[in-house]
Amino acid sequence: MLSLSGLNWPAVIVAAIAFFGLAAIWYQPSVMGKKWMEAAGVEPSSDGPKPAFFVVTFVAYLVMATVLAMIARGVGASTFGEGLVLGLLTGFAFVALQAMVNAIYEGRSKWIVRANGGIGIIGHTVMAVIVTTWA
Repeated sequence: MLSLSGLNWPAVIVAAIAFFGLAAIWYQPSVMGKKWMEAAGVEPSSDGPKPAFFVVTFVAYLVMATVLAMIARGVGASTFGEGLVLGLLTGFAFVALQAMVNAIYEGRSKWIVRANGGIGIIGHTVMAVIVTTWA
């Protein structure tokens, strides 16, 4: 059964923080940030991103981690391997494929899919491993 009761909330919070940290690294100009900005048509702001961007992003990752924990608990996933499979599947099926569909309709380049889909797969995998293995 999918339920919020009995979730390991410290694991959920750490999983969200882990995804947030990974995404911060991923979107650095020296990693995928420069290619992503070019593909998305984003110009770097001299002021930097607005603080609200970070709040919204963290809340989104917290919701994702919560849902992954609910799914893991619902299917009985509790090992590293099961977390790995859950994260790879949800990252690919729910994030990378959606990034691909959006890019096709928006006429965007493969770099948008690589950047947004790639971090989705990595982030979901790390979060799922955390919420499935944290006892």
